[in-house]
Amino acid sequence: MDSNAMRQVVAPAYGWSKERTLPTLHAQGQGDELLFTAGPEQARVCLRNGEIESVTVQYGDRPARVIGPDEAGYLRVGEGNWARDVYHWVRPGGELPSLRLGITHHCGMGTWSSLPHDFELHPEPGFEELFFYLLEGGPRRAIQVGRGQWESGEPVDGLWPVHDHSFGVIPMGYHPVVGEPGVRVSYVWAYLAKKPEWEKFK
Repeated sequence: MDSNAMRQVVAPAYGWSKERTLPTLHAQGQGDELLFTAGPEQARVCLRNGEIESVTVQYGDRPARVIGPDEAGYLRVGEGNWARDVYHWVRPGGELPSLRLGITHHCGMGTWSSLPHDFELHPEPGFEELFFYLLEGGPRRAIQVGRGQWESGEPVDGLWPVHDHSFGVIPMGYHPVVGEPGVRVSYVWAYLAKKPEWEKFK
Protein backbone atom coordinates (compact mmCIF):
# COMPACT_ATOMS: atom_id res chain seq x y z
CA MET A 1 0.00 0.00 0.00
CA ASP A 2 1.17 3.53 -0.81
CA SER A 3 2.55 5.11 2.36
CA ASN A 4 0.75 8.35 1.49
CA ALA A 5 -2.58 6.52 1.67
CA MET A 6 -1.82 5.50 5.25
CA ARG A 7 -1.23 9.04 6.46
CA GLN A 8 -4.01 10.49 8.55
CA VAL A 9 -5.60 13.54 6.93
CA VAL A 10 -5.65 16.37 9.47
CA ALA A 11 -7.61 19.55 8.74
CA PRO A 12 -5.56 22.73 9.04
CA ALA A 13 -6.15 24.97 12.03
CA TYR A 14 -8.52 27.88 11.40
CA GLY A 15 -7.05 31.33 10.97
CA TRP A 16 -8.11 34.82 11.95
CA SER A 17 -9.77 37.60 9.97
CA LYS A 18 -9.14 40.05 12.80
CA GLU A 19 -6.77 39.07 15.58
CA ARG A 20 -5.95 40.97 18.73
CA THR A 21 -4.53 39.52 21.91
CA LEU A 22 -7.16 39.15 24.61
CA PRO A 23 -6.03 38.61 28.20
CA THR A 24 -8.51 35.85 29.10
CA LEU A 25 -10.67 34.61 26.21
CA HIS A 26 -8.96 32.40 23.61
CA ALA A 27 -10.11 30.26 20.68
CA GLN A 28 -8.81 27.65 18.29
CA GLY A 29 -10.28 25.07 15.99
CA GLN A 30 -10.01 22.76 13.03
CA GLY A 31 -12.35 20.39 11.22
CA ASP A 32 -15.68 20.21 13.04
CA GLU A 33 -14.39 21.33 16.45
CA LEU A 34 -13.84 24.70 18.08
CA LEU A 35 -12.39 25.25 21.53
CA PHE A 36 -13.02 28.41 23.57
CA THR A 37 -11.20 28.85 26.88
CA ALA A 38 -11.13 31.48 29.62
CA GLY A 39 -8.88 30.43 32.48
CA PRO A 40 -10.47 27.29 34.01
CA GLU A 41 -13.60 27.64 31.84
CA GLN A 42 -13.78 25.61 28.64
CA ALA A 43 -16.39 25.13 25.91
CA ARG A 44 -15.77 22.62 23.12
CA VAL A 45 -18.11 23.11 20.14
CA CYS A 46 -18.98 20.31 17.72
CA LEU A 47 -20.23 21.66 14.36
CA ARG A 48 -22.22 19.88 11.67
CA ASN A 49 -23.38 21.50 8.41
CA GLY A 50 -23.07 25.03 9.73
CA GLU A 51 -24.92 24.32 12.97
CA ILE A 52 -23.81 23.58 16.51
CA GLU A 53 -24.44 19.90 17.19
CA SER A 54 -23.27 19.95 20.82
CA VAL A 55 -21.20 21.93 23.30
CA THR A 56 -19.14 20.23 25.99
CA VAL A 57 -18.47 22.53 28.94
CA GLN A 58 -16.02 22.05 31.79
CA TYR A 59 -14.99 24.22 34.70
CA GLY A 60 -11.63 23.33 36.23
CA ASP A 61 -11.58 19.78 37.61
CA ARG A 62 -15.36 19.44 37.67
CA PRO A 63 -16.93 16.77 35.43
CA ALA A 64 -17.61 17.84 31.86
CA ARG A 65 -21.20 18.11 30.65
CA VAL A 66 -22.56 17.90 27.12
CA ILE A 67 -25.21 20.45 26.13
CA GLY A 68 -27.59 19.39 23.34
CA PRO A 69 -29.75 21.42 20.93
CA ASP A 70 -32.87 21.10 23.10
CA GLU A 71 -31.16 23.16 25.83
CA ALA A 72 -30.29 26.17 23.65
CA GLY A 73 -32.32 29.32 24.31
CA TYR A 74 -33.73 30.94 21.16
CA LEU A 75 -34.39 34.60 20.31
CA ARG A 76 -35.36 36.33 17.05
CA VAL A 77 -33.60 39.71 17.05
CA GLY A 78 -34.16 42.64 14.69
CA GLU A 79 -36.44 42.90 11.67
CA GLY A 80 -36.31 43.32 7.90
CA ASN A 81 -32.80 43.07 6.45
CA TRP A 82 -31.22 43.06 9.92
CA ALA A 83 -33.19 40.15 11.44
CA ARG A 84 -31.29 37.21 12.85
CA ASP A 85 -31.96 33.99 14.75
CA VAL A 86 -29.85 33.70 17.91
CA TYR A 87 -29.32 30.47 19.86
CA HIS A 88 -27.78 30.77 23.34
CA TRP A 89 -26.05 27.48 24.20
CA VAL A 90 -23.93 28.38 27.23
CA ARG A 91 -26.12 30.62 29.38
CA PRO A 92 -26.15 32.26 32.80
CA GLY A 93 -26.79 29.89 35.69
CA GLY A 94 -24.98 26.97 34.09
CA GLU A 95 -21.64 25.29 34.74
CA LEU A 96 -19.49 28.21 33.57
CA PRO A 97 -19.39 31.40 35.67
CA SER A 98 -18.56 33.91 32.91
CA LEU A 99 -18.05 32.25 29.49
CA ARG A 100 -21.15 32.51 27.27
CA LEU A 101 -21.51 30.94 23.84
CA GLY A 102 -24.00 30.54 21.03
CA ILE A 103 -24.62 30.87 17.31
CA THR A 104 -26.33 33.53 15.21
CA HIS A 105 -27.86 33.01 11.75
CA HIS A 106 -28.79 35.95 9.53
CA CYS A 107 -32.28 35.69 8.06
CA GLY A 108 -31.34 36.13 4.41
CA MET A 109 -28.51 36.68 1.97
CA GLY A 110 -26.45 39.88 2.04
CA THR A 111 -28.18 40.98 5.25
CA TRP A 112 -26.96 42.75 8.37
CA SER A 113 -26.91 41.78 11.98
CA SER A 114 -28.94 44.22 14.04
CA LEU A 115 -27.91 46.73 16.71
CA PRO A 116 -25.91 45.58 19.73
CA HIS A 117 -27.30 45.12 23.23
CA ASP A 118 -27.98 48.26 25.26
CA PHE A 119 -24.92 47.89 27.48
CA GLU A 120 -22.63 47.78 24.43
CA LEU A 121 -23.80 51.24 23.36
CA HIS A 122 -21.86 52.60 26.34
CA PRO A 123 -18.42 51.05 25.68
CA GLU A 124 -16.09 50.36 28.57
CA PRO A 125 -12.79 48.47 28.77
CA GLY A 126 -12.53 44.83 29.78
CA PHE A 127 -15.15 43.30 27.46
CA GLU A 128 -13.90 40.24 25.53
CA GLU A 129 -15.75 38.70 22.59
CA LEU A 130 -14.82 36.44 19.66
CA PHE A 131 -16.70 35.39 16.51
CA PHE A 132 -16.15 32.33 14.33
CA TYR A 133 -17.65 33.13 10.92
CA LEU A 134 -19.60 30.57 8.88
CA LEU A 135 -20.39 32.02 5.44
CA GLU A 136 -22.51 30.41 2.72
CA GLY A 137 -22.98 31.31 -0.94
CA GLY A 138 -21.29 33.68 -3.38
CA PRO A 139 -17.68 34.58 -2.56
CA ARG A 140 -18.13 33.56 1.11
CA ARG A 141 -16.94 36.93 2.32
CA ALA A 142 -18.45 39.48 4.67
CA ILE A 143 -17.65 42.87 6.18
CA GLN A 144 -17.38 43.46 9.92
CA VAL A 145 -17.95 46.95 11.34
CA GLY A 146 -16.37 47.99 14.63
CA ARG A 147 -17.17 51.27 16.33
CA GLY A 148 -16.44 51.50 20.02
CA GLN A 149 -13.40 50.24 21.86
CA TRP A 150 -11.23 47.19 22.27
CA GLU A 151 -10.81 45.34 25.56
CA SER A 152 -7.77 47.49 26.33
CA GLY A 153 -9.82 50.69 26.10
CA GLU A 154 -8.22 51.66 22.77
CA PRO A 155 -10.87 53.23 20.47
CA VAL A 156 -11.86 51.68 17.14
CA ASP A 157 -13.87 53.06 14.23
CA GLY A 158 -13.44 50.96 11.11
CA LEU A 159 -14.41 47.94 9.07
CA TRP A 160 -12.57 44.89 7.82
CA PRO A 161 -13.22 41.87 5.56
CA VAL A 162 -13.91 38.48 7.11
CA HIS A 163 -13.62 35.05 5.55
CA ASP A 164 -15.49 31.78 5.91
CA HIS A 165 -14.32 29.59 8.81
CA SER A 166 -12.20 32.26 10.46
CA PHE A 167 -12.06 33.79 13.94
CA GLY A 168 -12.28 37.48 14.75
CA VAL A 169 -12.05 39.61 17.89
CA ILE A 170 -15.07 41.90 18.32
CA PRO A 171 -14.93 45.29 20.03
CA MET A 172 -17.48 46.49 22.55
CA GLY A 173 -19.85 48.99 20.95
CA TYR A 174 -21.52 49.03 17.53
CA HIS A 175 -20.39 45.94 15.60
CA PRO A 176 -22.81 44.77 12.88
CA VAL A 177 -21.64 42.37 10.17
CA VAL A 178 -22.99 42.10 6.61
CA GLY A 179 -22.53 39.48 3.92
CA GLU A 180 -21.48 40.41 0.42
CA PRO A 181 -24.33 40.01 -2.13
CA GLY A 182 -25.50 36.38 -2.19
CA VAL A 183 -23.72 35.51 1.07
CA ARG A 184 -25.54 34.31 4.19
CA VAL A 185 -23.73 35.07 7.43
CA SER A 186 -23.71 32.91 10.54
CA TYR A 187 -21.24 33.02 13.41
CA VAL A 188 -20.45 31.18 16.58
CA TRP A 189 -19.86 33.77 19.29
CA ALA A 190 -18.23 33.59 22.69
CA TYR A 191 -17.87 36.37 25.23
CA LEU A 192 -17.18 36.90 28.92
CA ALA A 193 -19.97 38.25 31.15
CA LYS A 194 -17.64 39.72 33.73
CA LYS A 195 -20.54 41.57 35.37
CA PRO A 196 -24.32 40.85 35.49
CA GLU A 197 -25.21 43.77 33.21
CA TRP A 198 -23.13 42.20 30.43
CA GLU A 199 -25.42 39.18 30.15
CA LYS A 200 -27.11 38.96 26.75
CA PHE A 201 -29.65 36.31 27.78
CA LYS A 202 -31.62 36.77 30.99
